[in-house]
Amino acid sequence: MRLSRSSLLAAGFLSSAWWLAGQADAQETRRIVVTPYVGVFVPASRVAELKSEVGGVQEAIGIRQQNALALGLNTSYRFNGFASLELGGAWAFSDSRASLGLANQVPGFSLSGNESARVLMGSAKLMVNLIPLTERSALRLGVGPAIINRGGSAYKADDNGDFSGLTDFGGAISLCSRLPLTDFLSLRVRAENYMYSSKLKFRAFSNPTEEFSFGSKLQNDFIFSAGLQMVWWR
Repeated sequence: MRLSRSSLLAAGFLSSAWWLAGQADAQETRRIVVTPYVGVFVPASRVAELKSEVGGVQEAIGIRQQNALALGLNTSYRFNGFASLELGGAWAFSDSRASLGLANQVPGFSLSGNESARVLMGSAKLMVNLIPLTERSALRLGVGPAIINRGGSAYKADDNGDFSGLTDFGGAISLCSRLPLTDFLSLRVRAENYMYSSKLKFRAFSNPTEEFSFGSKLQNDFIFSAGLQMVWWR
């Protein structure tokens, strides 16, 4: 049985986290860090796309999530001054916008203009420090598997049809730093990229035996954020 790239990424991530946990210095204080944050969700491309010819000129049309406010929370366990394991999630209030000519290309499709939608993202990352850790500085790189789900009224079934392929698996990579405010509180800034292949499909109720697939398209969904990093010692 062939393993997907997401499964291999998850396996490698878990193996690395397990090894680092075993290598952690028992004499060093271990920490639990909780970081609520607010940021901007910036999708780099359309979540669904196809080619259309208008007046002899070919153009790309499809569905695009909009730049939007994002709220999130990360919780991490620091093994030592070098590595930590982080679990996190984010909610982006991102409306969905469909191209005007899309209804002519997809049978039964009715979404047009802006409609209310959201994107929910979750990840588990191995965070490693790129510079010597001090009380005043930190620069961490994080890599791990991710899950992405989109929803809202734009993707709900209506009288014309319904969507599928709303949940995707991929990877997340982040780079973050912090500015200490007190002994247990810091301002954290982060740039994060969720990378996955979108496989959005639409099925018209007038022809339920056929499902229109927009094809697989690589996505890069960015979140640029700032949050308050709160540290508890164990």
